[in-house]
Amino acid sequence: MTNEESTLWSTVFFKVEDTIFQVPQHRFTEHSEVFAAMFLLPQAGNAKSVEGKTTERRILLESYKAADFKALVKLLYPPPAISDLYFLTKDEWVGVLNLSTRWQMRKMRNYAISNLSKMPLTSIEKVTLARDHEVAKWLKEGLSEILHNKNGLRPDELKSHLGLETAFRLMWIQNQSLNSTPVQSRVIALRALGCPTGSCGSKMFNYSPACYSCNRTIFSDDYKAIYLCHNASVLVQDRVKSDQKVAEVFKEEIASYESWDQ
Repeated sequence: MTNEESTLWSTVFFKVEDTIFQVPQHRFTEHSEVFAAMFLLPQAGNAKSVEGKTTERRILLESYKAADFKALVKLLYPPPAISDLYFLTKDEWVGVLNLSTRWQMRKMRNYAISNLSKMPLTSIEKVTLARDHEVAKWLKEGLSEILHNKNGLRPDELKSHLGLETAFRLMWIQNQSLNSTPVQSRVIALRALGCPTGSCGSKMFNYSPACYSCNRTIFSDDYKAIYLCHNASVLVQDRVKSDQKVAEVFKEEIASYESWDQ
């Protein structure tokens, strides 16, 4: 057996919490810059004295969770029959994201982000996960969804979930993006009306409805087709403006997360 083959089939022992894992070494070397540097360092002594080669000389991973490590192992060593399918729960994917980020496993990190993005994540979850694991797109999406949520969160809820500074910033952005203007100075066509639900933002009208009373056709691009009665004011949220403000106000934090994958 060549040295390369010997390294490929060599196993390593880890202890995480109260669990000892014995796994092939090569996947950790292949996917993690941290472990590649560790395992490729020359070590003095015989094979039994090398760290990780026996249960007695196992590598102790402190401050990590056994469940997270187990989820990562499931991803690194899938059964051959389902090599392209990874049946992990949301918590397991979060565990993979945690370890792959800390151990610089870029491919595993991308798998975790991709699969978690397909799962239902609340706006608060997106912001929290983004900050815990440096995912720029989730930070932007989560903050924007909070701003566009018609029910919104109370200031005390924002403070509790996201911290006082973020709460103040979001309230400032929302204030900048809302304008109460008299109808006479604001004309609105149907095509300008968007869905306020979550992060949807789609046009509410892609057809030309008719007036309920006189049956006149209301064309979606006619800026004189509708008006508000009794000199009312209309509260308009500029979605594009608020998204731009999120990118501007949280620019440094977003940039620091984007730099992870560069």
